[in-house]
Amino acid sequence: MQRLLLCLIAFFLVTSVTGQSNQSKSISYIEMTSTWIHIYDESGKRYYTDDRARFGDVVGYSSSFFIVKRGSFYVLYDVNIRPLNTLSISNVGEILSVTGDTFTARKLSFVTTYDKTGKRLYTR
Repeated sequence: MQRLLLCLIAFFLVTSVTGQSNQSKSISYIEMTSTWIHIYDESGKRYYTDDRARFGDVVGYSSSFFIVKRGSFYVLYDVNIRPLNTLSISNVGEILSVTGDTFTARKLSFVTTYDKTGKRLYTR
């Protein structure tokens, strides 16, 4: 019985520590080579690498999310490389900037601000 209790306590400790480190992770730099994409955290450690041809081209990033151009779509990812949303380039236009939890895009003469999940916030 004590063994089971110790195993449960150890499991909850490991789970809580892992959960806290994922929440505090942030993107500090994304490097694109001719064949690879490397993502670095706030301590300068590379925590993700993928094939550039399969993943796509990074068009912008902030500390909390980044945007990849794949074919005729933009794919928005969080710091844990989980897709947040997929948006059609023909609907969004050209990505101008990514900062904080928002990004700005221009389509024709309209500039639109979106949040990191792809929800439209403002258009001017």
